[in-house]
Amino acid sequence: MEEKKGGLAKKMAALGKLTKLESAINAAIESSEVPEHETRKLLKSRDASQAKNTAVLQFMKNLFLEIGLGELLLENKENFKMVFKNDENPVKELYPDIEGKKTCYIVADALGDFFTEDLKIPSDVKEIECINANGDACRFEVDLQPLAVYNIALDTTDDKIIERIIDENKLENISEDLNIHEEEIEYRIDVLKSYHLLDDDLTLTKIGKTYHKYGRSAVEQASSKKTPPWKTMSEISNVIASSDSLAEAISTSVSDDEEEIESSEVVNLAKEAEKSTSFAQLVSKQLKKKDKKE
Repeated sequence: MEEKKGGLAKKMAALGKLTKLESAINAAIESSEVPEHETRKLLKSRDASQAKNTAVLQFMKNLFLEIGLGELLLENKENFKMVFKNDENPVKELYPDIEGKKTCYIVADALGDFFTEDLKIPSDVKEIECINANGDACRFEVDLQPLAVYNIALDTTDDKIIERIIDENKLENISEDLNIHEEEIEYRIDVLKSYHLLDDDLTLTKIGKTYHKYGRSAVEQASSKKTPPWKTMSEISNVIASSDSLAEAISTSVSDDEEEIESSEVVNLAKEAEKSTSFAQLVSKQLKKKDKKE
């Protein structure tokens, strides 16, 4: 009987920690919208080594540490895909008895929310390797929606270069006409080629023609006036701390009663879990039921 109680206590403790993590994630995501011009620097990075030095990834790394999800390192960066590695993932410790299965969905969800909500790039994130599934690290693959990437990675200057190429199929005098240094023109042309919008002979590819017709940069110039969230990191830290305190109070309420939970209540809890969209919502339901009984 003691083993069962201990098992239940473990599960409820894990539930409390997950609730705290989820609350911190939600609070952080709501406070961390990144201006599009900063996201563009990340998207235009040619590889992981360049991307690591962008303010966006440095901020994301610090944010996830602040939340309590461990240190995420960018391992691979392609146009529409990134792979992050987490060597010391604290989430895996919440599942000490699980072996052979990937368990760190909450980190994948947090990454998906960050890219979708804060970077405005709809993304699908999955854990492709997990320490609890005999991996050497936890790895997460982020698949980015291509059209959203094009709309943010390219700006109105890139659109003007494409227009010029369509009109004349050459770049003569473009630096003077657009008042841009030749080095920057060359860099932008390389980016357009890397995104398969231009061929080596400076003709538009099928993707380039489709982008020119239906895509075009959706980034507003006003975005450059937005304050990057890393300039208000202390405020975000306070928001995370406040949400963490609230989650701690909920978790403590659950923990105080865990020894009194009977098997029938565990079954009911499982049924409620199926109807709940989050751990926080599940715990909230249970506390409301307790208040009604009292």
